[in-house]
Amino acid sequence: MESPALPQLENASVKLLWIGPEYKLAIHAELEDTEGITRVQIKNGEWKIDSALTVDHKTSYTIIDTFSVAKDVNKTQHVLEFTITNTKGGIIKSRVDVEDLSAENQIAGYDPDLLPPEIQIIKPTVTQYLGFSREPINMDIEAMIEDEAITSIEVRVWGETSDGQSFMQEEVIEPANDEEKTSYRYANTFVLPSEKAGRYQYIVRSVDESGNRKTMGGDISIGFPDRLYLSDAETAEEVINQGYDHMGGSRGIGTLLSMERQGTNTFALNFYYPNKSSDNIRFIAFLNNAKPFGGNNQAQVNYSLDGANVVAMSAANPGQLTADLSAASFKLPVSTSGYYRITVDLTERSIQAIPYTPNINMNDAVKYPGWSDANPWDYMAVTGTTVVGTADWTEKPTSPKLMRDVTNKYLFTGTFTTNGGSSNMSLNAPSAALGGDIWGRGWFRLATARNAMTDHYGDLVTIVGPVGPSGGGANWGFSTSPAGTYKASYDLVLQRFRLVKTGN
Repeated sequence: MESPALPQLENASVKLLWIGPEYKLAIHAELEDTEGITRVQIKNGEWKIDSALTVDHKTSYTIIDTFSVAKDVNKTQHVLEFTITNTKGGIIKSRVDVEDLSAENQIAGYDPDLLPPEIQIIKPTVTQYLGFSREPINMDIEAMIEDEAITSIEVRVWGETSDGQSFMQEEVIEPANDEEKTSYRYANTFVLPSEKAGRYQYIVRSVDESGNRKTMGGDISIGFPDRLYLSDAETAEEVINQGYDHMGGSRGIGTLLSMERQGTNTFALNFYYPNKSSDNIRFIAFLNNAKPFGGNNQAQVNYSLDGANVVAMSAANPGQLTADLSAASFKLPVSTSGYYRITVDLTERSIQAIPYTPNINMNDAVKYPGWSDANPWDYMAVTGTTVVGTADWTEKPTSPKLMRDVTNKYLFTGTFTTNGGSSNMSLNAPSAALGGDIWGRGWFRLATARNAMTDHYGDLVTIVGPVGPSGGGANWGFSTSPAGTYKASYDLVLQRFRLVKTGN
């Protein structure tokens, strides 16, 4: 059996033309086939051309056609593919290179608009949200779009929550008159889901009559704070009156502890939990450059215990966090006191407390003179020339003492009063443990230079640690301001010095 005769494509040309504001593909092709042509298909992938012509068994056929196409962003060599079928089933595929003549406009004197629309994003000015409450998040998008002739404006917000729930809202606008086509002010409010962490995007896109387009936008996050802190202030007054080292402009000796970021949205901290009726554990989050302390040298307190950035453990669902503080227990998800590794997952809004055994080497007789686990110190003395009852650099019989906690041998609590400048104070091991070496052993002062002591976010803190002799560490003690009476505790394991001013 003979193979069917094949159609022939002759004198084919395809030209890319720029005509006024549009780009056109001009096609001229002559087809011949003695058996009669039944069908012609024309295809191009880049321009998404897929067109079929039905031919009524003609033995010759001329194609003269045009297609509107998009302007090349980058100069590209295009090809048009012809598939021709005849009445006997013969098929031939031919590829024709596109001749690019779009460098010059075919209309003499045509002044093209080559610039895309100008888009000025006015809002949102806020793209990070805590999203702790159940209230929906209203995000305003406002933009000014200008061009010689705007044809469309598209605004879209999309993304998904941390548990995979997708979200998408969009609006497409076609300017209604000549004034709107040259200058259009867009404004609308998009309602985003709250209570769950999520990441989203927004765009403002505009196309003009010449096919020029521009897109602007940004990212939106909900529930991904930059900082997280644990607060154990028992009252609002303890927040305001917590310890402040005015000499270093530093915090760290109060009721707020920075938590270390672990991964994308998890924060952790080693913490001693007393498990008392007065427990008031809250977690306080901050976005962007917001900080808990500000003003001159961190002197100002920038947070409260009931702000929109506060969460605590749920009373009904231990291990889960809630922003509804009326439903919170303000506890940790454990029933006994002890040292715990606290982990807060703000994506899952959960909290864990894993117990651990302190690993502290107390065998250094210079830093911990006379200490043994079987015979721990009874107290730590508070010394300094501005400490009432001491008024000197070393312990006196009348010196205020922080007494060992009855359930935690590493924790010492008590009160002391300061006067004057309240500067360069120290904690000391009991004088009876020093073996007469009051200057060379058992001093607790600034662990290192002030500028080397920072929290997990780089802010200055005061760390009181064991330095051995009085000149050890930074060779300087801690300070408090203002002068007055302070409730104090010191934890040997965590080197945490906690101060709250309780009176004048």
